[in-house]
Amino acid sequence: GDHRDLHLSIRRQRQMCIRDSFKSIAYTQDTSNQISDIEEIVVTSQKRANAIAAQDLPASVTAINEDLIIKSDSLDLTDVGRMVPNATLHPSATFAGTPNFLIRGIGVSGTTRSLDPTVGIIVDGVYLGFPVGANLDMFDRESVEILRGPQGTLIGRNVTGGAIVVRSKRPSGNFGAKIDATIGDYNRKDFSASIEGPFSDKVSGKIAFMSRDRDGYWKDNNGGTMVPAAGAIARGYDETGTGESGTKPDVDLTIVKPMLLIEPNENLDITFIAEFLTDKSGTANSRNFVNNDALRRTQLFGYTPPEDRYEINHNLMGGNDLEIETYVGEFNLRTDTGILTGIASYRELTYDSSTDFDGSPITLFHFPDNHEEQEQQTFELRYAGSNSNNIDYVVGISYFDQEMFVGERRDFGVVDIAGVTELQHDSVGIFAELDYMITDRTKLTFGARWTEENKEVIFNAIGSCEKDFSSCSGPSSGLFRSGTYDDTTPKFAITHALNDDVNIYASYTQGFRSGSFDARARTIDSFLNSQPGPEEVTSIELGLKSTLNDGRIMFNLAVFQADYDDIQKLALEDCVVDTTTCPSGRIQRLINAAEATIEGIEIETKINITDQFSIEGSLGYTDAGFDKFEGFDADGVPGYDPVTDPAAAKALKFERVPELTYNIMANYYQPLASGAELDFRVSYSYTDAVSYTHLTLPTNREV
Repeated sequence: GDHRDLHLSIRRQRQMCIRDSFKSIAYTQDTSNQISDIEEIVVTSQKRANAIAAQDLPASVTAINEDLIIKSDSLDLTDVGRMVPNATLHPSATFAGTPNFLIRGIGVSGTTRSLDPTVGIIVDGVYLGFPVGANLDMFDRESVEILRGPQGTLIGRNVTGGAIVVRSKRPSGNFGAKIDATIGDYNRKDFSASIEGPFSDKVSGKIAFMSRDRDGYWKDNNGGTMVPAAGAIARGYDETGTGESGTKPDVDLTIVKPMLLIEPNENLDITFIAEFLTDKSGTANSRNFVNNDALRRTQLFGYTPPEDRYEINHNLMGGNDLEIETYVGEFNLRTDTGILTGIASYRELTYDSSTDFDGSPITLFHFPDNHEEQEQQTFELRYAGSNSNNIDYVVGISYFDQEMFVGERRDFGVVDIAGVTELQHDSVGIFAELDYMITDRTKLTFGARWTEENKEVIFNAIGSCEKDFSSCSGPSSGLFRSGTYDDTTPKFAITHALNDDVNIYASYTQGFRSGSFDARARTIDSFLNSQPGPEEVTSIELGLKSTLNDGRIMFNLAVFQADYDDIQKLALEDCVVDTTTCPSGRIQRLINAAEATIEGIEIETKINITDQFSIEGSLGYTDAGFDKFEGFDADGVPGYDPVTDPAAAKALKFERVPELTYNIMANYYQPLASGAELDFRVSYSYTDAVSYTHLTLPTNREV
C-alpha cells in the first residue's frame, strides 16, 4: 500500500560538511543565505587527486550527503535506495540485514553465500565480500554514492550491476558532541551519540554509539485452531497451546565506532576506524493463509491460521546473533603532483540463526541452529595525480581475500539434516584511469582493469554432516572444486560542456562477475557440474547533466543499453540416468544459461523554488528481456524441450526487476527567532510490478 511520511524536526542550525577538496571528500556548498545554487556534491568513488563534482562525471551516480540522510530519515541502504532511479535495494526476507540489491535489472535473488553479489558494497574503501549484514545502517555516515551500471575499473572487485560507496563521518579535529533519541510505536527506542575532539595539535579522535530496539509487526499468540486430520501426525505441534510466543521480526541492533585521526604534517593524514556491530534482531516472519481451491499442507494436518493477518503462530521463534568486527587503516600522502593513498582492512563475522519458514505451529520446514563464519582482508594502494592542466589520472593495485564457513540445517519434521560449505577466495586487481582535456570543453576518459580471482570450495551436501557441524560423513564428504578466473575490462567516455551549465556525455563500460559454485546444490552430481564461468556486462550510455535558471534547477538524463552475457542461472541439463544421482535423466545445475539485453532511461531533478522550499525527484524505466535461456522449462508443457522451451524463455520476466520506479520529495524549513529551525519533509516513492520468480505473476509495491 501507499506510505507517505512527514518529518518534523528542530535543529539549532543547518550543518555544513565542508572539507578540503584535495582530500577528495564529499562536501556541500553553503547555500543557507541564497536561493540560487543547487547543492553540489563532490564524489569520492572516482579516487582522483582533484575533486570531481557529481554533475561533471560521465556516468550515472546519485550522491547523497549527510544532510539528506538525516532529512529523509534513512535508517539503512533500503531507505536510501528509494531515492535512486532504477535501483531496488531491498533486503532478503530470509536473513536479517542481507541485501538482494538490483541496479538496472542486474542483481542476485537469493542468499546462497557462494554467489558473488552483482551490486558491490564498499564502505570506507573496503569491499564487503559476505552478504549477511551488508544492508548497512546509515548511522554516522557522511555520504552514500550509488553508481549505476558496470564498474569495471576503479571499484575494488568488479561488479556488473553497480556499486554503493559509503563513507563514515571522520573526526573534524574540533570538539563536538551530538545526541539523538527516537521513540515510537511497537516499543521503538533508538539512541545514538557521538563525541569528538583533539588530543593534541596532531591527533584527534571520535567515538560514536548507536542502538536500535523495536518489537516486530507480527504477534505470535499461539493462535489459530487445530482439528487433527485422520491419520495425520502434526509434527512439533504443542497441544497445550502454550508454545513460544513473541513478535517478528523485532529489532535489536548495537554499533560502536571509534576513530583516530593523525596528521603528522600538512601533507600526511592517517585514519584508523574500528566498528563493532551486534545484531540480535528477530528472524523473518512467515504466515499461512487458508486456500479453498487447493488445501495447503498445513490444512491437511487440520490447522487453520488466525484470521488477523498480523497474527502468526510459529513453533520455532528462532532468532539471529550477528557479530561483526571491522578494522580499517588509511593514509593519504600528498606530493607536488598528486596523492598516494593506502587502505588496509580486516573484517571478522560470525552469524547464528534459526528460522521457521513454514509459518505454522507444525514442523514442516525449519532452518534451525545455522552457523556461519567469515574473515576477510583487503588492501589497496593507488596514486592519483595530475601531469599538467589537462591530464588527471589514477593507477593502483588492490587485493581481496576471504574465508567462509557456512553450516546449514534443514528440519522437515520427519528428517533433520545438515551440510557444510567452506570457501577460500582471493582476488587481485590492477587498474588505471585517465582524464584528458582535449579542449577547454571536451574531456576524454579511458581506463582498464585486469582482475584475477581464485576460488576453492569444499562441499558437504545437506545430509552428510552432524547436526552441530562437528563432522561430516558419507560418500559426499569433502568434495573439492577450484577455479581461476581473469578478465580485462575497459572503459571509454567523452564529456562535452555545451556551456557552463550543461554537460553531455557518452560512455562504454564493461564489468565482469567471476565464476562460481552452487553451495546449496541438492545432489552430489548437481554440485560437481555446477561451476559456471564468469558473467560479463557491456554497457553503452548517453547522458545530459545540467544546472539551469541561475543554479536553481538541476536536471539530469541518462539513456543506457546493456548486453548481459553468460548469466549464471539454475537450469536443467541432461545427465546419464542413474538411480542415485540422476533418476530422471535431467538435473538442476548452476550454469551460464542465459543472455539478455537491458535498456532504460533515468531522470533526476531538483528545483529550489525559494530559499526555504525545494522539491526533488527521480524516475527510472528498465526494459529487461532474455535473448537466450537454456535449460529452463518455460513452455507450460511438463519436461524440458530443447526447441520450444528456449523460445518460450525469451518472454520470461526478470526476477525482482520493476519496469518503473519513481520518487518525489518536498522540503521546507522555517528559521525561528531563537536560532532554531523547523524542517518539514514529505516524500513518496513507487516501485512497479515485479515477479519474484521467472514464472510468477507480478506484484506492485508502493512505499
